[in-house]
Amino acid sequence: MSRTLDEVIHSLSPERRARVEQRGRELIREEMTLQALRKQLELTQEGMAGRLEIRQANISKIEKRSDMLISTLRNYVEAMGGKLELVAHMPDRGPVTLEGFTDSMARHK
Repeated sequence: MSRTLDEVIHSLSPERRARVEQRGRELIREEMTLQALRKQLELTQEGMAGRLEIRQANISKIEKRSDMLISTLRNYVEAMGGKLELVAHMPDRGPVTLEGFTDSMARHK
């Protein structure tokens, strides 16, 4: 007799279900690329180019980069309506949000 995923999930203890859901969110977050995020927000490369006042070809290049300036990434995220935070995950302590990479500081340098 087979069970649906919903049946399996609902048979878990609340604590186990919360851990599974948290891990699911982590996996989704880990796999999200700029391109995937843009598409999830139903934005086109052309639309992003207009928001950033650059050419569509440059949007394509940004989305393919594995290394870029924090200011470039921040501008891209803000153009999608988001806010970029730089968080360091250190052993034996909670996440630390690094300061000094905010809009006002980065734009005045």
